[in-house]
Amino acid sequence: MKQQPLKKWLLAAGIAASCATAQAAKVEFFDEIDTGPTPLSVEQHRYLSFGEVMYDYYRHANFDAINLLLVNQQGALFDEDTEYAELLLGDLYVTYGLPYKAETIFNRLLKKDILSHTRAQTWLHKAALHYRDGNHAEAAMILDDKKLDGLEPADEARRKLMLANIFMAEGDFTGALDYLNDVPVETDEGRYATYNMGVALIRGGHEKQGLKLLNSLLTLPASSDQALALRDRAALAAGLTQLRSSELDGAQASLRQVRSDGPFSEDALLALGLTNYRAGAIKRALPLWLEAVSRNSSHPSVQEALMLAPRAYEELGGMPQALAGYKYAATQYREALKDLQRAIENIARSGWAENLLPEDSNEVGFLPANSEDLAHGGELSYLYKLFSSNTFAQRFQNYRQIHQIKTMVEHWERSLPALMESYQIQQQALNRHLPNVRRQISLHQKEQEQLMMASDKLSMSIPDFVDMSNPGDVANAEQAIMWKKVDAMANQFGRLPGSSHANALRLRRVRGLLLWDIAHQSMEQREKQIQAAAELADETRILAERVAAVSLQIRDATLRTRDDLGQRLSQQQSRIAEIKRLSEQTLAALEQSMQADALALLQANQKKLADQLAEAHLAVARLQDTSVSGDTKQRTGS
Repeated sequence: MKQQPLKKWLLAAGIAASCATAQAAKVEFFDEIDTGPTPLSVEQHRYLSFGEVMYDYYRHANFDAINLLLVNQQGALFDEDTEYAELLLGDLYVTYGLPYKAETIFNRLLKKDILSHTRAQTWLHKAALHYRDGNHAEAAMILDDKKLDGLEPADEARRKLMLANIFMAEGDFTGALDYLNDVPVETDEGRYATYNMGVALIRGGHEKQGLKLLNSLLTLPASSDQALALRDRAALAAGLTQLRSSELDGAQASLRQVRSDGPFSEDALLALGLTNYRAGAIKRALPLWLEAVSRNSSHPSVQEALMLAPRAYEELGGMPQALAGYKYAATQYREALKDLQRAIENIARSGWAENLLPEDSNEVGFLPANSEDLAHGGELSYLYKLFSSNTFAQRFQNYRQIHQIKTMVEHWERSLPALMESYQIQQQALNRHLPNVRRQISLHQKEQEQLMMASDKLSMSIPDFVDMSNPGDVANAEQAIMWKKVDAMANQFGRLPGSSHANALRLRRVRGLLLWDIAHQSMEQREKQIQAAAELADETRILAERVAAVSLQIRDATLRTRDDLGQRLSQQQSRIAEIKRLSEQTLAALEQSMQADALALLQANQKKLADQLAEAHLAVARLQDTSVSGDTKQRTGS
């Protein structure tokens, strides 16, 4: 019966040992697979950042794209070896009117050993730079060279169009046609090139060839508003050309293809009425002019029709209708002069150019932000030639870009006081807390060093073999407590009450069983002690690294209290003020130049309207005099 507890204990120990062996032999699959985040390589970082740049570029946010490129250059992510970023930066420099910086990049790329496709694109960008600056000879020399071989179809069409435009500017229409024949006319670029070539040929005296090109556009299918408008414009240009050449039948056939609700319908109505008038069909011309008169009276063609319609009535013998028509024309001219005067006063005000800016700063189309107000007041009808002028559009583009710079500088100006205040608060907090932090980290360093020494001492004190001379050193916690109690009882057994021989035997058995139990698990306990000592050493090492990291941060914070950031922020204030002043001066100069162009155009229209108003009054007086003289003759005769 006394051996039952011992047998149970041995059975439990055996089961525990087998479980421990099974646990040690357990295999964990996929334990070497890293499921954490994978760090990106430098090239991956580059492509990711360049993707953000291209997103801004394709949504026409060129200002954001160039800023992001320059920021990545400062961060050494992009450099002179990242050709794709350099090429895009050069293209953006061209867009922002910085040709010298763009040419520096292009020349640097061309000196390097880059891909043939990239080299061809670089040459194309450099040619476009010369083309934009008006250096047509230099641009043509590059564009007509074999070093541009291998361009993509879109870039190849762009190359041929630039060459065709250069030849047209020089009057070499045969050379221009050779390049235009290879450009697909179904594309928007091909349509515009064909139209420009047709108009250029007509102006150069090659009327038949020009009309042939314009008529080729009339048979093309058009699905977009842009293509439909260009087709109307081609039909109008062909009709006006034939009208000037007195080819009335051909002019009528071309003009009838202009849509009645298109942007060129007023011009077509006026011209179609003139073809009938010159053909002697005044009755067929009159309805066309009456329809034109019902349109927007601020349109130049409508203003011409205001005088032609009553003249047709007059030639047809409808004197009352003619008189009413001349009076109506005079009324419309007076209203148009009032609109023009309001437009002149509006343009002369400060901030007129800023009102033309689109609400979305990234919008690419040249549509004024207040286009509805301009159209309602008639101002847009008089300024459409100015808005469609390449010179004015380029000047306004520069105005938009500088306005974006001014907006960004104003944002910096508003942010700078907050940055300076944040810097001062940070400096005060660092100066206040750093002394105490230094003392605390010094104490922690000493404690960590003591802990490391104790850990090393503990690791060295573990013997290489199991030493049972001190059983408590190889026992677990419960066994160590039990051994301490049993050993104390054995040392004091003679002085304890009940120290009989039987109890001495019992104590000896318990002591023996405990020693056997400790010895049985001594190997396992020794391995646990070695493992615990190693873990303690690792934790001590990690703690040392953390203390070192905190010490490094304290050193960085100390250096931060001694830097010159506050001084540099103060210097930026004056720099920002200077940039803002220069931006405002440039914007004022550009606005003044645009205002001068707009006012000159409006004043020319004002003079023309005044002449037309005088002509209408003279016509009214003439008809009234004719009517009075006719009545007088009639009364005299009776």
